[in-house]
Amino acid sequence: MAPSPEKAATFVQQAWGDLNRIAAGEPPVLPESGWLASLTCKYDLSIEAAKALLKGMESDLSPATALSEDDLLTYCFRAAGSVGVLMCPVLGLRDLRLLPHAAALGIGMQLTNIARDVAEDWQRSRCYLPEEWTGGLQPGSTPPDPDRVRRGVVSVLSAADGFYAAGEAGIPGLATGSQLAVLAASRIYHQIGVRIRSDGFRVLERRAHVPFSAKIGLFASCLFSRVLKTTQPALDENALRCLDTAHRLLQQHGVFS
Repeated sequence: MAPSPEKAATFVQQAWGDLNRIAAGEPPVLPESGWLASLTCKYDLSIEAAKALLKGMESDLSPATALSEDDLLTYCFRAAGSVGVLMCPVLGLRDLRLLPHAAALGIGMQLTNIARDVAEDWQRSRCYLPEEWTGGLQPGSTPPDPDRVRRGVVSVLSAADGFYAAGEAGIPGLATGSQLAVLAASRIYHQIGVRIRSDGFRVLERRAHVPFSAKIGLFASCLFSRVLKTTQPALDENALRCLDTAHRLLQQHGVFS
């Protein structure tokens, strides 16, 4: 995290310059850009996906208020779906038709972050819960209405479920050595939403987390599912809708035709 908004803005501006240099085959200026230059050279990472990530960083420089559902999903794609796409070559994805699955998994994870961090975001005068899901809830000086927050979090987690399902359906397209790690990360992160539900969606009172013992159990179940090679269930209507959304966002950002 940058020490001040001004320095954060300067960093993002410099990162844009470095991204243009990397795209032109030139060395970056910022030390932080070195990893991207190295991986882009080695794995031919998507420059358009990196641009989407920078747009997400730019949006974090301004207040998050009065978001629509489309605003939320665009932000989630830029903040995390783009990272899923960038990681695909590193994780051994060969079939580019599966990129929407990678974007969907990142979006699902970011939706989980948003559901978990409502209280923390509110303290920073931010609210990522769409207005149509909360009856017009916007950050202010007073605490948020718990009922409106609950309605918003219920909708966010319902959407996240579909994106996780869509994302996991693409995991078999990764290199064999990458599949277990990605599946475990998906299941562990998804579990945060499960715990929010079991706690009655009380995200204003406590921050949900997954204990280490539960993480081990989830990892073990993922390991057994890979060993037994259980088949991936067919995507339901919600997951198919989420996959279409991920595809649309990839197209809008020039990552996918």
